[in-house]
Amino acid sequence: MIVPLVGVVIGILLIIGPFLATLIRSVLVWGEEGAAVSAANFTSLLSDPHFYQAIGNTLICSTGAMVLSCLLGFSLAWVVSRTDMPGRGWFEIANLIPFFLSPYVGAIAWTYLCAPNSGLIQNFFSDTFGISLAFLDIYSLGGAIWVLTLFYTPYVYLFVIAPLRRMDAALEDAARVHGASFGYTMRHIVIPLVMPAILSGALIVFVTSAGLFDIPLALLSPRGIRTMPTEIYSAVQYPADFGRAAAFGVLAMIVTVIFTLMQRRYLGRRNYDIVSGKGYRPRVIQLRPAGRVAALTLEIVYIGSGVVLPIIALLMVSFSSIWTGRFNSNFLTMENYNYVLFGYDLTQRAIVNSIQLALVGATVGVVLAVLQGYFLNRGPARWRAWIDAALSLPLGIPGIILGLGFLILAIRTPLYSTLAIVLIAYVARFFPFATRTVSSMFLAINPELEQSARSSGASWGQTMRLVLLPLLKPSLVAAWLMLFVIFIRELGATILLYAQGTETISVALVLLSERSFGYVAALAVIQLCLLLGAFVVFRLSRASLAQS
Repeated sequence: MIVPLVGVVIGILLIIGPFLATLIRSVLVWGEEGAAVSAANFTSLLSDPHFYQAIGNTLICSTGAMVLSCLLGFSLAWVVSRTDMPGRGWFEIANLIPFFLSPYVGAIAWTYLCAPNSGLIQNFFSDTFGISLAFLDIYSLGGAIWVLTLFYTPYVYLFVIAPLRRMDAALEDAARVHGASFGYTMRHIVIPLVMPAILSGALIVFVTSAGLFDIPLALLSPRGIRTMPTEIYSAVQYPADFGRAAAFGVLAMIVTVIFTLMQRRYLGRRNYDIVSGKGYRPRVIQLRPAGRVAALTLEIVYIGSGVVLPIIALLMVSFSSIWTGRFNSNFLTMENYNYVLFGYDLTQRAIVNSIQLALVGATVGVVLAVLQGYFLNRGPARWRAWIDAALSLPLGIPGIILGLGFLILAIRTPLYSTLAIVLIAYVARFFPFATRTVSSMFLAINPELEQSARSSGASWGQTMRLVLLPLLKPSLVAAWLMLFVIFIRELGATILLYAQGTETISVALVLLSERSFGYVAALAVIQLCLLLGAFVVFRLSRASLAQS
């Protein structure tokens, strides 16, 4: 257990380090006599009306995104796993595509689609039907909730679809035999039984959307609408106030930990058996014609809004020399791509840096996941639950807060302003995703296989290389691709840690947004190609994210 324990210790240090740095910095105040421990940062923050505006707006966005994502994610999972909707195999794959796309790029695309008085959608309805859609304003809390919902629905979808497939149809049949309607069965049988999956997805959506920097930066900051991530970002800009930012971060971490503990306690008190001891095959529900139309409409609206329309908008803008809110073939050009790929050093560096960070970070994250998964499933049972809970903490810490912690840690060290600190922050923030994926596969591997190898004289390393790793290959591929995608698109932690020479694609998109729509769209399309390429590899590998 020495080598797996090293992986566990590294994971815990990656969590404790930024947490303690943020906590300590939040209670330090500098005066004429040097640093002193004080609650002044918290009292100043709590007495600022802007703090409550930011918290209120953040709660509105994250709660709205959580509710809508749960409704949409459950509905999509149910229609593709339990009904005879036409094309459900194709839709099952297509529903995952938004997971592989960048929320920041999606937000940018929706500004092209739905900007007030100049969006493609508004102009299309105005020119074609004479209908004014001036009331549609993407630069609002409603617009932010809409885009958050599009890109967080796959999280709930992934959590829910596996339990729906494993559910014994006899449980529903028993209710229907006793006269229960379809709606009653859904409310009192199906939804309660998949509630652990729904709550897990809801918690992830609530916490991550509350700490997401990408969409508030693109849609809310231009209108001066404050949120928690943008306030933390503003606090570390010149002149920096790290005490205020750290106090904000500590309060946010306390709230997210409380939510996590409440969820664990709620689930721990209830029994959710969805699989019986008898052999069964999940029953496919025969939809009526109206039901099929409704299911297809739901899928088309979601895929169209989350994938098709944003891609079309990005392509139109990227190939236009001048963007006026309407596509004009007279303005077709390749100059935007030429500038981004060959004419601008920053974007060239950003592409190379992002690919390097994704390749190295995904590999390091998977290695840690294997070691931690081994310890959690094969190590001493006494401490597994506590270690598992500790290693899962980054799931409840917003990326920009973790980035703030590493910024405070590294600001006076050689790591400051290097790609190494960005890489460490990436791994620290997202290794639990890989660990959960790999651990779920460890549960399916009988320990007797390892015992047989060891009894035949194989060392621990040989057993891992020749027995476990081949069996773990599907989950390793899924975990690696998932981390690769996340690292390519990550912005929250990067925006606080980057310096000249260490920009990533996401950072370059933010910097380019002050110059030209065309440059931004061209670089966004390049990032999109990288992410969709990873999605294609994911599908060809037949890996699964359902247990991540």
